[in-house]
Amino acid sequence: MATTFQYKVSSLKTDPNDDGYINEATVQIFGTEGSITKSIYCHCVFPGNKAGVGSDFKLLDDLKKAEGEATIVEWAKAGWTDYKVKKLEAAVQKLIDDQNSKASEVLVSAKDTSYAASPEVTPDPNAGAPE
Repeated sequence: MATTFQYKVSSLKTDPNDDGYINEATVQIFGTEGSITKSIYCHCVFPGNKAGVGSDFKLLDDLKKAEGEATIVEWAKAGWTDYKVKKLEAAVQKLIDDQNSKASEVLVSAKDTSYAASPEVTPDPNAGAPE
């Protein structure tokens, strides 16, 4: 069964001195597979200010509406990039798989292989023992 994901804005940090410019959004990512729903939180920082956004600036009151949530989620996902979105969804999937006692990944350590030994790291002479 495929997992469905849903993104919900949990909180926003805004700049009251810049017309409520959103500096950061915390988003909760839900994954549901069958009767199991799990979630994690992730935040996204939006650097800049209202002047930098220009005519694309959205009023905080408008973004507090249902359709505004979709806009903020879209901004967060763009800020995270597709790579991080996939990693976040994989983390939620692992929580679901753990709940279902389903193996999701196996860690193989280098010591359990026939790989050549790693080089010895030279100690930092400035990080000697405390006096």
